[in-house]
Amino acid sequence: MKSDQEKRLESAGLASGSGRDKQRQRFAAVYFRIFMLQLALTCVLALVLMFKDFVTAYSAFIGGLLYLLPAGWFSLRVLIKNKAQTPREILANVYMSEAGKVMLAVALFSLVFVLVEPLNAAALFVTYILLQVTSWYLQLKLNHRFLKL
Repeated sequence: MKSDQEKRLESAGLASGSGRDKQRQRFAAVYFRIFMLQLALTCVLALVLMFKDFVTAYSAFIGGLLYLLPAGWFSLRVLIKNKAQTPREILANVYMSEAGKVMLAVALFSLVFVLVEPLNAAALFVTYILLQVTSWYLQLKLNHRFLKL
């Protein structure tokens, strides 16, 4: 017989055992697909912009990397290297990973603006924002739970 707390943990996807591992693997597969689609979008956008201007093309590529590196690091920490067992540990890991993601993004933006010259800031930010919006859209599209809303 399962207690009420165990039932609540299972319904939230936080139950221990193979069910949580399967769910984590499914989420990791979805995020990997999203990551690869965004990487492909970044490369295609940079290749198309090569016909316009080389600076614009590599600025767009850098903008894509500025989004993908911290997002990939966050997904790696939360979905793959997460050894937390209790809901409190899981939430603490998510918060710490998000804080690390923000710090990594700030550090990468700082390095790019200091070290990369010349830089098309508009292309960099447009690509960064495009990937952010693409991430939201793909998460809704690839996660079939949200399609029922």
